[in-house]
Amino acid sequence: MGNRGYFEYAAKVKHEKYGTHFLVFFNDETGEMEDTFLSDKWQDDAEKEIRPYVEKELGDVLISKEMEDIAESADWEKIQEEIGDYNQLLLAFDEGIGKELNIDPNKPASYKDYEVSPTIRITLSRKKQDADEDRFNEMINGLKKDKVLEHGNMIVEYISTKGVPLEDDEWHKKF
Repeated sequence: MGNRGYFEYAAKVKHEKYGTHFLVFFNDETGEMEDTFLSDKWQDDAEKEIRPYVEKELGDVLISKEMEDIAESADWEKIQEEIGDYNQLLLAFDEGIGKELNIDPNKPASYKDYEVSPTIRITLSRKKQDADEDRFNEMINGLKKDKVLEHGNMIVEYISTKGVPLEDDEWHKKF
């Protein structure tokens, strides 16, 4: 799995009940076995819940390759190839959030039960449009109003289909 600084190797596993893919590794810094189950489960759960807000405001169907088979389609691989890595919605919680909040991994609570602040990264393969900032703020307001996500950090970047940034700065807002 590469080196992230606190482990050299990790096993990637899938939770039978939830279908969540996560890492299990020996943390060189703590000297303990650890995993990313809770952060990855929360990521999957939150990403599925915020997707409709993103689609409503941007009109794009954004698919994250990290989410694996969320589409009920035999053409899933073809869909991923066609969109490439250009339009994406990725959401991330700190990998150690479960340990930090002392949550029993055998009873994984919802991210909504805690005051957590994930990072939401939206990548668009187009130039910035005048209405974008209003759209992003509408997404954030909807997420907060509907209690889907009350805190977070949203980052939007614009890239070409070749992965080259189209704008000098990313749009970002902490809420």
